[in-house]
Amino acid sequence: MPSRVPHATAWTVFDPADHPSPQADQPEASPQAAEPGTSGSADGGHSAIFEGASGLRALLSPRFVLGIVRDFYSRRMAWAALLISALFLAYGGGAVMFWYHAIYLGEGGPAISHWQHWLLDSSAGFIGLLPAIALILPLAGWISAHAKDDQLRQTLYVIAGGAAFALVTAPGPFLHDALVGRGTWVATQVTTWWGDGRAPLPQAEPVSVVAEVARQVALGLPLYILVMAIALIVVRAVVRTRHTT
Repeated sequence: MPSRVPHATAWTVFDPADHPSPQADQPEASPQAAEPGTSGSADGGHSAIFEGASGLRALLSPRFVLGIVRDFYSRRMAWAALLISALFLAYGGGAVMFWYHAIYLGEGGPAISHWQHWLLDSSAGFIGLLPAIALILPLAGWISAHAKDDQLRQTLYVIAGGAAFALVTAPGPFLHDALVGRGTWVATQVTTWWGDGRAPLPQAEPVSVVAEVARQVALGLPLYILVMAIALIVVRAVVRTRHTT
Protein backbone atom coordinates (compact mmCIF):
# COMPACT_ATOMS: atom_id res chain seq x y z
CA MET A 1 0.00 0.00 0.00
CA PRO A 2 1.36 3.49 -0.84
CA SER A 3 2.20 6.10 1.74
CA ARG A 4 -0.59 8.06 3.34
CA VAL A 5 -1.74 11.06 1.26
CA PRO A 6 -0.41 14.32 2.77
CA HIS A 7 -2.73 15.87 5.36
CA ALA A 8 -5.19 12.93 5.20
CA THR A 9 -6.17 11.30 8.50
CA ALA A 10 -8.56 8.57 9.58
CA TRP A 11 -11.26 11.24 9.82
CA THR A 12 -10.76 12.61 6.29
CA VAL A 13 -13.13 10.09 4.72
CA PHE A 14 -15.95 11.59 6.81
CA ASP A 15 -14.87 15.19 6.34
CA PRO A 16 -12.61 15.89 3.32
CA ALA A 17 -12.31 19.52 4.47
CA ASP A 18 -10.68 18.48 7.73
CA HIS A 19 -6.94 18.84 7.23
CA PRO A 20 -4.39 19.11 10.04
CA SER A 21 -1.52 21.51 9.71
CA PRO A 22 1.37 20.37 7.47
CA GLN A 23 3.62 20.14 10.51
CA ALA A 24 1.35 17.45 11.96
CA ASP A 25 2.30 15.14 9.14
CA GLN A 26 6.00 15.30 9.89
CA PRO A 27 7.26 13.16 12.78
CA GLU A 28 9.58 14.88 15.18
CA ALA A 29 13.19 13.87 15.30
CA SER A 30 13.09 12.49 18.82
CA PRO A 31 12.88 8.70 19.22
CA GLN A 32 9.75 9.02 21.31
CA ALA A 33 7.91 10.97 18.62
CA ALA A 34 8.85 8.46 15.98
CA GLU A 35 7.18 5.58 17.75
CA PRO A 36 3.76 4.60 16.45
CA GLY A 37 0.72 5.51 18.51
CA THR A 38 2.45 8.18 20.61
CA SER A 39 1.14 11.72 20.89
CA GLY A 40 4.18 13.02 19.08
CA SER A 41 3.52 10.97 15.97
CA ALA A 42 -0.27 11.25 16.29
CA ASP A 43 -1.52 10.49 12.78
CA GLY A 44 1.32 12.20 10.99
CA GLY A 45 4.05 9.76 11.91
CA HIS A 46 1.91 6.96 10.56
CA SER A 47 2.81 7.73 6.93
CA ALA A 48 6.50 7.34 7.60
CA ILE A 49 5.98 4.19 9.61
CA PHE A 50 3.65 2.67 7.05
CA GLU A 51 6.16 2.81 4.21
CA GLY A 52 7.22 -0.66 3.19
CA ALA A 53 6.83 -3.87 5.15
CA SER A 54 7.49 -2.11 8.44
CA GLY A 55 4.24 -0.20 7.96
CA LEU A 56 2.27 -3.42 7.65
CA ARG A 57 3.85 -4.72 10.83
CA ALA A 58 3.03 -1.44 12.55
CA LEU A 59 -0.66 -2.31 12.42
CA LEU A 60 0.13 -5.14 14.83
CA SER A 61 1.44 -2.66 17.37
CA PRO A 62 -1.12 -1.77 20.06
CA ARG A 63 0.56 1.63 20.55
CA PHE A 64 0.30 2.37 16.84
CA VAL A 65 -3.39 1.43 16.73
CA LEU A 66 -4.05 3.40 19.90
CA GLY A 67 -2.57 6.48 18.26
CA ILE A 68 -4.95 6.17 15.31
CA VAL A 69 -7.97 5.60 17.54
CA ARG A 70 -7.07 8.40 19.94
CA ASP A 71 -6.62 10.91 17.13
CA PHE A 72 -9.89 9.84 15.50
CA TYR A 73 -12.02 10.23 18.62
CA SER A 74 -10.41 13.54 19.55
CA ARG A 75 -13.16 15.03 17.37
CA ARG A 76 -16.66 15.24 18.83
CA MET A 77 -18.26 14.35 15.50
CA ALA A 78 -16.36 11.05 15.51
CA TRP A 79 -18.56 9.90 18.37
CA ALA A 80 -21.64 10.78 16.31
CA ALA A 81 -20.13 8.81 13.43
CA LEU A 82 -19.69 5.83 15.75
CA LEU A 83 -23.29 6.00 16.97
CA ILE A 84 -24.74 6.35 13.47
CA SER A 85 -22.59 3.56 12.05
CA ALA A 86 -23.35 1.23 14.96
CA LEU A 87 -27.10 1.82 14.62
CA PHE A 88 -27.04 1.08 10.90
CA LEU A 89 -24.86 -2.01 11.29
CA ALA A 90 -26.67 -3.46 14.30
CA TYR A 91 -30.28 -2.69 13.40
CA GLY A 92 -30.15 -2.33 9.62
CA GLY A 93 -27.70 -5.12 8.96
CA GLY A 94 -29.26 -7.04 11.82
CA ALA A 95 -32.66 -6.91 10.11
CA VAL A 96 -31.27 -8.67 7.05
CA MET A 97 -29.41 -11.21 9.15
CA PHE A 98 -32.54 -11.86 11.20
CA TRP A 99 -34.59 -12.49 8.07
CA TYR A 100 -31.89 -14.79 6.70
CA HIS A 101 -31.41 -16.89 9.81
CA ALA A 102 -34.81 -16.85 11.52
CA ILE A 103 -37.14 -16.74 8.52
CA TYR A 104 -35.34 -17.93 5.39
CA LEU A 105 -33.28 -20.66 7.07
CA GLY A 106 -35.93 -21.27 9.74
CA GLU A 107 -33.46 -21.45 12.58
CA GLY A 108 -36.12 -20.55 15.10
CA GLY A 109 -35.84 -18.59 18.33
CA PRO A 110 -37.99 -17.50 21.28
CA ALA A 111 -41.77 -17.80 20.91
CA ILE A 112 -42.19 -14.07 20.28
CA SER A 113 -43.10 -12.02 17.22
CA HIS A 114 -40.60 -11.46 14.46
CA TRP A 115 -40.42 -7.73 15.26
CA GLN A 116 -39.61 -8.42 18.89
CA HIS A 117 -37.12 -11.11 17.93
CA TRP A 118 -35.33 -8.70 15.58
CA LEU A 119 -35.29 -5.99 18.24
CA LEU A 120 -33.85 -8.40 20.81
CA ASP A 121 -31.13 -9.73 18.51
CA SER A 122 -30.17 -6.33 17.12
CA SER A 123 -30.03 -4.70 20.54
CA ALA A 124 -27.78 -7.48 21.80
CA GLY A 125 -25.61 -7.01 18.70
CA PHE A 126 -25.48 -3.25 19.19
CA ILE A 127 -24.21 -3.61 22.75
CA GLY A 128 -21.86 -6.48 22.11
CA LEU A 129 -20.35 -5.20 18.85
CA LEU A 130 -20.01 -1.52 19.76
CA PRO A 131 -16.36 -1.90 20.90
CA ALA A 132 -15.47 -3.66 17.64
CA ILE A 133 -17.17 -0.96 15.56
CA ALA A 134 -15.37 1.70 17.58
CA LEU A 135 -12.09 0.14 16.49
CA ILE A 136 -13.06 -0.64 12.90
CA LEU A 137 -14.10 2.92 12.01
CA PRO A 138 -10.76 4.67 12.67
CA LEU A 139 -8.69 1.81 11.24
CA ALA A 140 -10.76 1.66 8.05
CA GLY A 141 -10.59 5.44 7.86
CA TRP A 142 -6.82 5.36 8.27
CA ILE A 143 -6.48 2.77 5.51
CA SER A 144 -8.64 4.93 3.23
CA ALA A 145 -6.33 7.89 3.85
CA HIS A 146 -3.90 6.33 1.37
CA ALA A 147 -6.28 7.05 -1.53
CA LYS A 148 -5.49 10.00 -3.79
CA ASP A 149 -9.07 11.17 -4.36
CA ASP A 150 -12.22 11.34 -2.29
CA GLN A 151 -14.21 8.77 -4.25
CA LEU A 152 -11.50 6.15 -3.95
CA ARG A 153 -11.10 7.03 -0.28
CA GLN A 154 -14.77 6.31 0.34
CA THR A 155 -14.54 3.04 -1.59
CA LEU A 156 -11.55 1.88 0.41
CA TYR A 157 -13.27 2.79 3.66
CA VAL A 158 -16.51 0.91 3.03
CA ILE A 159 -14.72 -2.18 1.71
CA ALA A 160 -12.21 -2.31 4.56
CA GLY A 161 -14.80 -1.53 7.23
CA GLY A 162 -17.49 -3.81 5.84
CA ALA A 163 -15.10 -6.72 5.36
CA ALA A 164 -13.70 -6.29 8.88
CA PHE A 165 -17.18 -6.25 10.38
CA ALA A 166 -18.19 -9.33 8.39
CA LEU A 167 -15.21 -11.21 9.78
CA VAL A 168 -15.89 -10.01 13.33
CA THR A 169 -19.48 -11.22 13.11
CA ALA A 170 -18.57 -14.59 11.56
CA PRO A 171 -19.17 -16.43 14.89
CA GLY A 172 -22.35 -14.41 15.43
CA PRO A 173 -24.81 -17.33 15.13
CA PHE A 174 -23.01 -19.28 17.85
CA LEU A 175 -22.81 -16.30 20.19
CA HIS A 176 -26.46 -15.59 19.51
CA ASP A 177 -27.47 -19.11 20.45
CA ALA A 178 -25.34 -18.99 23.60
CA LEU A 179 -26.56 -15.59 24.83
CA VAL A 180 -30.10 -14.96 23.55
CA GLY A 181 -31.01 -18.14 21.67
CA ARG A 182 -33.83 -20.52 22.45
CA GLY A 183 -33.52 -22.00 25.95
CA THR A 184 -31.29 -19.26 27.38
CA TRP A 185 -32.27 -17.16 30.38
CA VAL A 186 -32.79 -14.08 28.20
CA ALA A 187 -34.99 -15.97 25.75
CA THR A 188 -37.05 -17.37 28.61
CA GLN A 189 -37.59 -13.93 30.11
CA VAL A 190 -38.62 -12.23 26.86
CA THR A 191 -40.94 -15.13 26.05
CA THR A 192 -42.57 -14.65 29.46
CA TRP A 193 -42.93 -10.90 28.86
CA TRP A 194 -43.86 -10.82 25.17
CA GLY A 195 -44.73 -14.36 24.10
CA ASP A 196 -48.34 -15.24 23.35
CA GLY A 197 -47.93 -18.88 22.37
CA ARG A 198 -48.83 -18.16 18.73
CA ALA A 199 -45.43 -17.01 17.43
CA PRO A 200 -43.76 -19.33 14.89
CA LEU A 201 -41.27 -21.65 16.52
CA PRO A 202 -39.74 -23.86 13.80
CA GLN A 203 -37.25 -26.55 14.61
CA ALA A 204 -33.75 -25.51 13.62
CA GLU A 205 -31.81 -27.89 11.40
CA PRO A 206 -28.25 -28.50 12.67
CA VAL A 207 -25.38 -27.60 10.34
CA SER A 208 -21.62 -27.88 10.68
CA VAL A 209 -19.56 -25.07 12.16
CA VAL A 210 -17.76 -24.55 8.87
CA ALA A 211 -21.01 -24.25 6.92
CA GLU A 212 -22.52 -21.86 9.48
CA VAL A 213 -19.50 -19.56 9.42
CA ALA A 214 -19.19 -19.74 5.62
CA ARG A 215 -22.76 -18.67 4.93
CA GLN A 216 -22.57 -15.99 7.62
CA VAL A 217 -19.51 -14.43 5.97
CA ALA A 218 -20.87 -14.96 2.45
CA LEU A 219 -23.90 -12.83 3.27
CA GLY A 220 -22.07 -10.50 5.64
CA LEU A 221 -19.44 -9.31 3.17
CA PRO A 222 -21.76 -7.65 0.61
CA LEU A 223 -24.31 -6.72 3.27
CA TYR A 224 -21.99 -4.89 5.62
CA ILE A 225 -20.08 -3.18 2.82
CA LEU A 226 -23.42 -1.80 1.64
CA VAL A 227 -24.46 -0.78 5.16
CA MET A 228 -21.09 0.89 5.75
CA ALA A 229 -21.62 2.87 2.54
CA ILE A 230 -25.08 4.00 3.65
CA ALA A 231 -23.80 4.97 7.10
CA LEU A 232 -20.92 6.89 5.53
CA ILE A 233 -23.33 8.87 3.36
CA VAL A 234 -25.41 9.77 6.41
CA VAL A 235 -22.39 10.74 8.52
CA ARG A 236 -20.96 12.93 5.76
CA ALA A 237 -24.33 14.65 5.41
CA VAL A 238 -24.41 15.31 9.15
CA VAL A 239 -20.86 16.68 9.04
CA ARG A 240 -21.72 19.00 6.12
CA THR A 241 -24.79 20.23 7.97
CA ARG A 242 -22.65 20.89 11.02
CA HIS A 243 -20.26 22.99 8.95
CA THR A 244 -23.06 25.13 7.54
CA THR A 245 -24.68 25.89 10.90
